[in-house]
Amino acid sequence: MKKLSLAALLLIPILIATWLPRGLELDHFVTVDEPKWLTRSADFYVALATAEFADTYQKEHPGVTVMWAETAGFLWSFPEYLTEGSELHGRPQKFKRFLEQRGHEDVPMTLLEAGRTFIVLGNLIILALAFLAAVRRLGLTPAFLGFLLIALDPFSIALSRLLHPDALLSALMLLSLLSFMNYLYRERHFYDLTIAAVAAGLAWLTKSPSLFLIPFFGLLSVVEIGRSWWTQRQLSLRYVWHFTWPWLAWAGIAALVFVLLWPAMWVDPLGSLRKVFGEAVTYAAEGHYTATFFNGQIFEAGISNWRFYPVNYLWRTTPAVLIGLLLAGIVFIFRRRLSFSKELQGATLILILFALSYTIFMTIGDKKFDRYLLPIFAPLTLAAAVGWATVTDNILRRATSIWITKPKAVKIVQTGIVALLISVILIQGIGPLQTFPYYFSYYNPIIGGSKRAPNVLTIGWGEGLDQAARYLNTKPNADDLHVQSWYPDGSFSYIFDGKTIYETYGINPEELPKEADYYVIYFHQRQRQLPSSGFIEFFDQQVPEHIIHIDGLEYARIYRRDAFQPSPQLD
Repeated sequence: MKKLSLAALLLIPILIATWLPRGLELDHFVTVDEPKWLTRSADFYVALATAEFADTYQKEHPGVTVMWAETAGFLWSFPEYLTEGSELHGRPQKFKRFLEQRGHEDVPMTLLEAGRTFIVLGNLIILALAFLAAVRRLGLTPAFLGFLLIALDPFSIALSRLLHPDALLSALMLLSLLSFMNYLYRERHFYDLTIAAVAAGLAWLTKSPSLFLIPFFGLLSVVEIGRSWWTQRQLSLRYVWHFTWPWLAWAGIAALVFVLLWPAMWVDPLGSLRKVFGEAVTYAAEGHYTATFFNGQIFEAGISNWRFYPVNYLWRTTPAVLIGLLLAGIVFIFRRRLSFSKELQGATLILILFALSYTIFMTIGDKKFDRYLLPIFAPLTLAAAVGWATVTDNILRRATSIWITKPKAVKIVQTGIVALLISVILIQGIGPLQTFPYYFSYYNPIIGGSKRAPNVLTIGWGEGLDQAARYLNTKPNADDLHVQSWYPDGSFSYIFDGKTIYETYGINPEELPKEADYYVIYFHQRQRQLPSSGFIEFFDQQVPEHIIHIDGLEYARIYRRDAFQPSPQLD
């Protein structure tokens, strides 16, 4: 009881550290996928209101939790939406024009900020529950240190403040994993199993890769059955059932949550599931529909390179976590000489096993993005926290045994350890502090940071286009300007006061629309040579009026049409 009371007290700084970098300036920029999720959420909301439940299927992800969050955003910030003659829009451009025709030009960003607020709140609640579960499984110090590191992880922060499924997926899978571990290896409280199941059901509603929990939890159950056989050299059906029924109950409750919270499952369960699984298989087999840049190469379709996720993890994680994982490895090597309980060893191994097996699972598919790997970040961060906590605990134990008659010396060591752990947290906080609110611009300084990242990874997911739009908003008569931009839907148009040309860039520069006053070229167009090498070569020969930099990285170039060098292509 005392431990849980202390955990509840320590939850306060964790909540503050989690909310502060996530909850501020939620209207600053727009990532590429968010206008799509905003439009899907609008259609989801209309489908709910009109009882057209089959239309609550919007995407194969399926992203239902994201759409519920944005539905709350509609009710909070734009409740009159349904009275505006709302309809199903399908595409972001159509949705934005629908609002503009009714005099609501600023509403998309307002709605996006509202939906993001509910996403942040959801992540906050889930991580709070996960912390309480981690305290019971890992102990107070590793859990507290681990969740402070999670709270201040730049990549996790970046994704957990967006109207997007990946951060919710990661948090829900973490909660389900920790709760299932508590049930399986502790007092077998049914509430742990229930929390694990509800979190899993919500994760399935969020994104289909969370179905990985089914075989992984099955594996944990089989391992427990195998341990019984190994120790007793016999296996009874009663013992098999003892570890089988919780897995079946967990899956059943999760499935019930999945059905209850997705109205499409009420009216067309087989059709909805067929579309979810069918598209998931297509993505895995066919990869991305446009070229992807990785490790200095351009991949025209999918990426089959197994190094993609390990390399991306190294670039996206932090020095504090990497050093902690190294310490965890050292602790395991010398575990017989150290104070390192078997219970904590087992829990840490499961966290690492989860991360490794999920990485392999995601590597199988050809469609790869760094954000797809987010579910392994928190488990590995907790394993790193175990490394830090175990090493410092053993240093203190050794100092106490050596200087048992010198309490002042022990106190000095104790103070030094506290200072060290505080330094670890402060170092972790440098990344988000330096990159706020563009957390995606953080890259691990140990392996080169933002200077070397453009040689290895695709840079940019829409951030920087907001600055391009704000720069052009300062122009005289900005409302009358016509601008063509890479990623026009949302990333540029939600912020630009003038007229955005939604027509995508053609392969040839002579296809540039002549009504455009300015063109905005994004950095990873040059990395990926999109839409063509000739197009990029043409703009490289021009002088940009302005270049957008974030944290030392170039993100966008702005070109004025009437300043172009003479070219027969544009005559």
